[in-house]
Amino acid sequence: MIKFFRRIRQQLLTENKFSKYLLYAIGEIFLVVIGILIALQINNWNETRKESLLEDQLIDVLITDLQLKKEECISDLAYGNRILQKSNAIIQHWATTSTIDTLHLKSILGTLAEDDWFYNENSPIYATLAGSGLWKQLPDSLTRQIDQVYRVDFGRIKSLFTKQTEYATQGKLNFLAPNHLLQLDKSPADIQQIVSQNDDTFIVFLDLFRSGVVRLTTKFKETIPAIDTLMDQLKHYKAQKQS
Repeated sequence: MIKFFRRIRQQLLTENKFSKYLLYAIGEIFLVVIGILIALQINNWNETRKESLLEDQLIDVLITDLQLKKEECISDLAYGNRILQKSNAIIQHWATTSTIDTLHLKSILGTLAEDDWFYNENSPIYATLAGSGLWKQLPDSLTRQIDQVYRVDFGRIKSLFTKQTEYATQGKLNFLAPNHLLQLDKSPADIQQIVSQNDDTFIVFLDLFRSGVVRLTTKFKETIPAIDTLMDQLKHYKAQKQS
């Protein structure tokens, strides 16, 4: 093709057809410019396509991360409800009979000793998304919703877990340890006798621990539907972007 154009130029110059040669040269330049513009357009299209694929991948990974957080909240909510069921039964039985029921006593004492509660609210996926160009392209309403779930809701759960650990530590130091109930290797009758001798103190620490679990379960109940709503919004945004 290059040789073909070169022959045309040489022929026009040989025949002294300068005006035609000039028009031909302009046309050739025009074709080169058009070719460059097309190449740039294709390159831009490829870059846009790559960015779009990366955005889709980030959204998919974020949805997966949210699903895992939701499952964790559901599991923790179920565990919290079991604690409330047992502690409510003990407190109610004590309030009506002034005695400590042994049915859930050992289990609750074991729960009171759990001072290693931990919740990791940090997410590398959220951090990556917030620092990417996609964050600026997302609608403001969606970024606010993502920030609300990750920074506010998960942060609140984290602080409640920390407070719950403090309650358990207080119970261990001020009730379980002084009464030699950290190991719970005694018989149910012996454990009941020890707790009954300090029933007021036991009920105070149990009620304190219970109040923290109530706040946690309440927050889980609020956060789970918020996660569902956010996942739906992310899926909707992705579908709109692809249409």
